[in-house]
Amino acid sequence: MNLYDGSTDLDEHLNIFITQMTLYTIDQTVWCKVFPTSLKEGPLGWFSDLPPNSIANFDALELKFTTQYATSRPHRTSSMSLLNVKLERGESLRAFMDKFSKVCMGIRNLNPDIAMHHLISAILPGRFTESLIKRPPHNMDELRTRATKFMQIEEHIDYHRKTHFENADRGKGIRPPIMSADRDRYRPNKGPRFHSYTPLIVPRGKVLMTHCRLN
Repeated sequence: MNLYDGSTDLDEHLNIFITQMTLYTIDQTVWCKVFPTSLKEGPLGWFSDLPPNSIANFDALELKFTTQYATSRPHRTSSMSLLNVKLERGESLRAFMDKFSKVCMGIRNLNPDIAMHHLISAILPGRFTESLIKRPPHNMDELRTRATKFMQIEEHIDYHRKTHFENADRGKGIRPPIMSADRDRYRPNKGPRFHSYTPLIVPRGKVLMTHCRLN
């Protein structure tokens, strides 16, 4: 276990120390003798300055320790803080569930039923909400399992939507191929197609007269 320096959660330190000591002995006299080895310089100096024979048992030592370092207890949030956790518009269900879980982890002894009530209330109307109303979950584990399925559906739809728009963007500005029959319509008018022609051996007037007679 990490040595206690007086700046972290003292309750957590005590819980870890007691748990580990219980594996070896339940004699609290031994606990009192071993406890100083779990302290760093500052707290160890405090322990060394205790008056001789002032510790009758481990409960007395625990009381003195928690009184000395009470200000090191982290701020504990209550279940009321869950009221501020909402599923924002445009926020994915997965991001919301992660956010909600982090807040729950900071609440000591949180009632699962209260957490489930706040979670359902915080979700915006939609298919997931309709599912929870039609078939209410029995506990938080069931709710998380069902939420995971809707996360997968949501992410699947989002993936295909993004793929569709990406393909549409790539298709913009692409000119369709011109068929050979329509090619002349798109050919710019740049004058004669050839640079030289076979010279006439008779006057043009005679050629035109012959053409008119044939028609």
